[in-house]
Amino acid sequence: MSKTAEADDRGRIVIPREIREKHGDRYRVVELEDRVELIPLKDDPIEGLRDAVGDAFDDKPIEEIKRESREAAREDAIDDVTE
Repeated sequence: MSKTAEADDRGRIVIPREIREKHGDRYRVVELEDRVELIPLKDDPIEGLRDAVGDAFDDKPIEEIKRESREAAREDAIDDVTE
């Protein structure tokens, strides 16, 4: 589905009803180099993560997921600095 929306004089954009009904009322606004994207936010962020990655985290406790995420982020930061 593709829709066009315009910002009003206060910078507000109305998300069409059909999209809100499908994806909800909360979105993360992500600015990329060539565009802006709206990412729907779930009420439960872990549910949203599981939706995004499928069954990759099935049967893993949240503490393990957090630890692995922190380690991956630390490794990425080190790689960025050393390149």
